[in-house]
Amino acid sequence: MGDGMRDGGIITLCSLENTGEAGFMPVQKLVPQAEPFFAYRTAGVTRRYAARGANSEFDFVVRCFNMIVLPDHVEFAVMEDGRQFRIDVAEPQFEEDAIDLTLVRLEDFYDVLTD
Repeated sequence: MGDGMRDGGIITLCSLENTGEAGFMPVQKLVPQAEPFFAYRTAGVTRRYAARGANSEFDFVVRCFNMIVLPDHVEFAVMEDGRQFRIDVAEPQFEEDAIDLTLVRLEDFYDVLTD
């Protein structure tokens, strides 16, 4: 997909942090770290086969633009519709100044820290 195919929207890349007050029970929340434009990628048969061989399943792959590395401690992604995913694999795509993220759906959602 070329530079003009950023039609997936905006994805929120998050770290998981304890937002509870000191001395109280931990409160784990997703904390937004970046909000790049993204596009859905078509995962080829080879990639799916390799994922299964590693005893790993994934839901889909997205390409995030204008970044080639993830910010520190970013392990989760939140879609605009609220679906949450764990980032399983991050692969830089230097020719497009982008990064491909392999996403695995979360069974239990976290609250997302808002302003």
